[in-house]
Amino acid sequence: MGLIRFRQLTRRCRSLPVIGNWTVDSTPQTPNFELYRSWEQLGGYFDGDGNVGVEVVRYVLRFKLRFSDTWENQIKNIKLFLNAKGVTSGSISHDRHPSKKDAYKLDVGAIDSALKAAKAMVPYCAKKAEDLRIMIDYLEGRITGNQAIARLNEEVRLGRRSGFERQLTLPYTRPDGLRVAHLENARNARSAYAVHVSESEMDQIRKDHHALGLGHIRLGKKYGYSVHVIRRILGSP
Repeated sequence: MGLIRFRQLTRRCRSLPVIGNWTVDSTPQTPNFELYRSWEQLGGYFDGDGNVGVEVVRYVLRFKLRFSDTWENQIKNIKLFLNAKGVTSGSISHDRHPSKKDAYKLDVGAIDSALKAAKAMVPYCAKKAEDLRIMIDYLEGRITGNQAIARLNEEVRLGRRSGFERQLTLPYTRPDGLRVAHLENARNARSAYAVHVSESEMDQIRKDHHALGLGHIRLGKKYGYSVHVIRRILGSP
């Protein structure tokens, strides 16, 4: 009779809900976690483990928001929240390290999405607030590349931003920089059409591209033409 009672109690315990990551009978379960419910929560996380990335692309700066963590579910959680708020993010990347924990990263690089997330988080950030404001000001065309870099350098000097100070000349706002790049592309395209390439050489370039998989840069070096001439020959943008 005692054995039957014990088995009944065991079955009842196993049917109880999960508490944290464990049931009452100490059986390991799939990790469960609370989903983010507000920009306040996400802003607090970003202030500690997020960062504003920037790189120079010809006449403009390219900004992105990055979220990183050693726990994959944390990044999945952030991606779910961002998607629910209409913010487009990239795929989760996995950086493997031989001497420390692996890292999981999520980037938001699309302009509209980066602006939306930055504006929503900036009121709830302290350390990263100025980085976010710099990104917003530049992407909305209020400051030049030089002004944005100068402000980011100041954050590095103050110790609020990691990395190194940049020295470059980029006197354009983002809209102006895009216009300059567009004009240069048009000039290069016109120049490319003025360069004479024989039919036999064009055929060989096309064969190397399709058969050997050579890209614009490698083909240009091999045949002594600019990338714009190679693009003209291949009929690619």
